[in-house]
Amino acid sequence: MMKRWKVKVHIDMLKKINMILNVAFFPFKDLSFYNNNDLVDIAIAVHDQTNNKKAKQRNFKSIKKFKEKCQQNIISNCEVNSLDEIDLILEKFYPFFYKRYFKNESLTLHEVEQKIYEYFFYIVEQFSRALLTHRDGQVVFKYWKHEYDIKGEFDDFWNSFTESDKVHMFSALGRLLPLDLFVASYYVNNNLHKSIQLSNLYQHVNLADAPLHDVLRNGVAENHVHASAAFNFSLLWQSCMNFNGNFTNNHIGKYLNEFEPSNTNTSTSCKEYILTAQILRIIIAQYLKSSTHDESIFEWIRSNFRGDLEVFFSILSSESSFMPVDVLKECIEKLKREFNIDSYDDHTDYIFSIFEEDKHIKTFGENLFLFHAMKFKATIEHSNKRTQSSFNEFCYLFFRYLRIKNEFYQQVHQTNTIKGLDYFRAYFDRATSGFNKDSNDYYLVMLRNLFQNQYLRKVELRLSILGTEGENKYNIKKLICAYKQILIEDYNINEDTEVIFPRIGIVYHLIKIKDDIHKDWREFEKNTRKIKFIHYGKTQKSYIDKVKMILNLRNKVPYLSNFIIGLDAASLENNTPIHVFAPVFEQARNSDNESMVIVDRDGFIAKQQSLFFTFHAGEDFRHLHSGLRRVDEVIDFCKFHSGDRIGHGIALGVSVEKWVEENEVIVMPRGEYLDNLLWTWGVYTKVSDINYRTYAYLQHKIYSIAKNIFCEEYDSSLSVELLYEVYRLRFNHIGETLSKPQDISIDEWIKRNEWSDSDPKWSLNRLIRVYHDEKYLEKLMEPIFISTSEIEAEMTVDMQRYVRKKVATTGVVIEVNPTSNYAIGKMESYSENQFFDVNLVNDSNLSNIMININSDDPIVFNTNVSNEIAYLYYGMLDKGLGKNTALNWIEDIRKSGMDTSFIRDNISNFDYIRQLNCLIDSLNDPNYCE
Repeated sequence: MMKRWKVKVHIDMLKKINMILNVAFFPFKDLSFYNNNDLVDIAIAVHDQTNNKKAKQRNFKSIKKFKEKCQQNIISNCEVNSLDEIDLILEKFYPFFYKRYFKNESLTLHEVEQKIYEYFFYIVEQFSRALLTHRDGQVVFKYWKHEYDIKGEFDDFWNSFTESDKVHMFSALGRLLPLDLFVASYYVNNNLHKSIQLSNLYQHVNLADAPLHDVLRNGVAENHVHASAAFNFSLLWQSCMNFNGNFTNNHIGKYLNEFEPSNTNTSTSCKEYILTAQILRIIIAQYLKSSTHDESIFEWIRSNFRGDLEVFFSILSSESSFMPVDVLKECIEKLKREFNIDSYDDHTDYIFSIFEEDKHIKTFGENLFLFHAMKFKATIEHSNKRTQSSFNEFCYLFFRYLRIKNEFYQQVHQTNTIKGLDYFRAYFDRATSGFNKDSNDYYLVMLRNLFQNQYLRKVELRLSILGTEGENKYNIKKLICAYKQILIEDYNINEDTEVIFPRIGIVYHLIKIKDDIHKDWREFEKNTRKIKFIHYGKTQKSYIDKVKMILNLRNKVPYLSNFIIGLDAASLENNTPIHVFAPVFEQARNSDNESMVIVDRDGFIAKQQSLFFTFHAGEDFRHLHSGLRRVDEVIDFCKFHSGDRIGHGIALGVSVEKWVEENEVIVMPRGEYLDNLLWTWGVYTKVSDINYRTYAYLQHKIYSIAKNIFCEEYDSSLSVELLYEVYRLRFNHIGETLSKPQDISIDEWIKRNEWSDSDPKWSLNRLIRVYHDEKYLEKLMEPIFISTSEIEAEMTVDMQRYVRKKVATTGVVIEVNPTSNYAIGKMESYSENQFFDVNLVNDSNLSNIMININSDDPIVFNTNVSNEIAYLYYGMLDKGLGKNTALNWIEDIRKSGMDTSFIRDNISNFDYIRQLNCLIDSLNDPNYCE
């Protein structure tokens, strides 16, 4: 039996952390509390209730209603034990909503409001101090246990969490809110008051401690990242903040116009709140730039704005709803004219035109904006010119801006509330649709964003195959030219070919799609005499045509095979069966379709790099058997060899015992369950240590399910052997499987394969055709309930052991994406990641599978590959491994990531650049590739 790790981070603790963060930041995180006055009014009511007995009864109902709103807000995002627990945590973090905080102080309305805002900033400062530090000129995660709070209010809170809890808290916080506010707070509160300190602040907060940093700087590979999601939130937000208001012809405008909020949203007015945020941001930035701090922001507006100010004040003071789009757009244009703000594109922030003295600093405009906001807050707190109104009015607008931004952030960053790819897909679409893939600088921005990771040496980008060869050629040229521009501008390769820079490759993915069941194999095309309605027939042909197109490009263009390096199948796992892809991957691996060498334009002989395979499988499954079966089918039928990879493969590392415990009853399509049973039966026939009790049960179960699909009465011709042969034949090319012999007519062929009372026997041909017959497809797709009984659990244990051993012995590599697996897969923490069960340190077991670590979708999961490795590193420490052992293990998987990349690393920088230049010349020549 495999060694089972003891998971020290309890699931209840992770749920508790998530709930605490939702409570701690409820006034920041969404638009439920967009109106600051709600918070102020309740605090005043509590203050009056504390100091005025007559107000007690008057304010009791409003306070109760407010608490209920807070509770509902938190319940919708968390699993909680009781309302009392929420109430106590709320009192811990926000005592001014409770009587004890005011201690019989008699405060004015403005003083109460001031205390609220000071406390909001205090919460941010405390988390910044606890979770962040800096090392070697960059902001990094403070992994050690936090020292006690100076004021003493959070001593017990931080003392309650271990170092491993802090890792999960950091991850959960980064999925709840953008961390840029905390970073800005860290800068200001650590006396880093000069904006030059922000230089090169682009990448995520680095999770690595100093020893891990020393390991990672030897280089990491990003082998599983989807190009459309290889951004961070700052870039998307920057595009929204620079949006010109055109909802018809502008990409961001169309994106916002079609934006479909998640079911956890608190406002559907996306267009309105984005435009409102633009107005708030411009006004606050201009105020920070030009204010002398002796006037409030509203006084400053009156002094600096010309014309009618009523609309502006209506927008800034609106208590509930947002103003109409046309009004907001007009106000933005007035502001730009008033302050001579230049028009910027989606990737250059107007903030730099406001803070002109900082325009040379390499960072996001949002970082600069938040830095000046936090610096202003710190300055005004100690200023002799400070007034309550100047502080309160600034905070009033600033926190409104943050709530809009954080609401939008939670629409594109997936939480852990619901698992599965179908839930993830909506977040992916919202997060990635805001980037204009047709813009000239799309790849330039995307690659620069990825390359901010100082450890990165190889990047495989997952791209979709476009409709025509010309479109794909043009898209490749845009990517390669953008890459070359970065190498020149950022790495100075023209002067120094010895400099270290990331190498890139393209992995094209085929997107899994559903097909309807309205099929009838009896209908033929008039001209071709081929079957017209084949289940997944058009889909399979489309995949084959796309692959042929890419293979043709690889064979025509010198050195393109060094950049188009892999083929993948991605997206919703339940959409398309593996058998649809089997002939596609066989076509791609056929050596007859690939030349060995090609002569470049300079007469050099260029060796063609072979195409590698990867496949998203075992990631999202209704039944653990289904996930394991798909991994096995990919290896067996898609021509996978040593060095090819499986994307995610979560099913390999899931605890069967725990999975069965949590899934005593499963609902799934009847046909999928039958495939699972037949595959399991086939595996048992290959092994020597068959459990005959299980084997007998399996035979009976297969026939029982098959009878419900194919016939209602006993039929001796419907044998398990026949059903299993049909299962395997379905992996052949669909058209060939259903082909009609030339020597018989269509009518005769249909008659032979049609069910008839005169010949009520099942044959191979008849069974194959039921998979292209609506009558039977309805039965195959019908959901049924399956009990995961003890004997079924035994089979699952056997199948997992079998597939693990097969993956290990064939040399197929598993792509592990910790945050993605945590959010989407059947696991509850980083410590439960499948990595710990399939890649065991110092273990000679054959199931010690090769892996590499990746980020998957950075914008959805707020991560990068080096931080993903760091999560596993801290998981190792949490499991009790010593640092030396953990670092050695990390070095092994770091090196494995580099070695198992499809990007070969066998030529010098000089030759690499020469090949790159030759490739660009060929792509630029309209005649060369035709």
